[in-house]
Amino acid sequence: MIQQHGGNIMQIRDVIDFSANINPLGIPDKVKESIIDNIADIEKYPDPFCTALIEKIAEFENICKENIVCGNGADDLIFRIVHAIKPKKALICSPTFSEYSRALMEIGCEVHEHILSEDNQFVFTETFNDKLDDSFDMCFICTPNNPTGQLIQPELLKKLSIKCLENNVILVCDECFLNFTDFSEKYSLKSYINEKSIILRAFTKFYAMPGIRLGYAVCGDSSVADLILKSGQFWSVSVLAQRAGIAALSENEYVINTRKLISDERRFLTDELKNLGVKVFESASNFLLFRSNSGLAERMCSYGILIRDCSNFNGLTEEYYRIAVRKHEENIRFISALRRCLNG
Repeated sequence: MIQQHGGNIMQIRDVIDFSANINPLGIPDKVKESIIDNIADIEKYPDPFCTALIEKIAEFENICKENIVCGNGADDLIFRIVHAIKPKKALICSPTFSEYSRALMEIGCEVHEHILSEDNQFVFTETFNDKLDDSFDMCFICTPNNPTGQLIQPELLKKLSIKCLENNVILVCDECFLNFTDFSEKYSLKSYINEKSIILRAFTKFYAMPGIRLGYAVCGDSSVADLILKSGQFWSVSVLAQRAGIAALSENEYVINTRKLISDERRFLTDELKNLGVKVFESASNFLLFRSNSGLAERMCSYGILIRDCSNFNGLTEEYYRIAVRKHEENIRFISALRRCLNG
């Protein structure tokens, strides 16, 4: 059961979905209310420039609104960035989110991979920076990385940002899972942003609204933002997505509650996996990567638990799996099913 991405539950019924890294608290109340209150506006075309939403994001991020572009999820923005800039040679880490390489290969870009080492817990190190030079046009990084959950240390982000600037390389930093972590501002590229930097953020995972599709890019250079804006479809963000995003950015208590739940339950799952003798990798996000027996995803599905088979991530094999951190009672059911699978 190799899935291109998690959350593929349309053809599978009566399962608890651990394959998609969605906030277990569900969509915030204010977001639900916003969608209901604005449902009649779907008769109108959306604002193609997302004016009100971008003003809210600019205030939230403390970034000039001219440097922000909204899109139909972060995935949409990845493709728009690549098509707008048209890099000829790019560097990515592996294992990581597959859409970076897919977007790059779609335009015929020469893609080079830096393979993260399991022996080093898949930690991002200086060796990635060492590979970059002025022969590259673009590089993609992800912090915390999907599927490994590892954060990139601030000093490495700073060095990478400077090196990209010096070598005229566009640095795209995917921070879609950063809001799940403690001290997210400390680990953001925002502290070191320059005219060669693009930061990706999304509402999808943290605010549990993948069906709405909403993401945004923070660019260090407004001219780069303008290039991305002009790439892709004109009405890329729906009326309801724009309203939902504005409502989500006011959900301060939801953010606090989410981080506490994820921190507590991530530790619970990590400890339980270790107690079962499973090799689990430390994570700073709302998901865990672990290594176990091949064929585990199919066996877990028979117990009503859907997990992410990671064998289609470059750098991983059929023995690697990713699970989302969910609510405690669901996490208990996952551990119970895993115990039965492993012990027969």
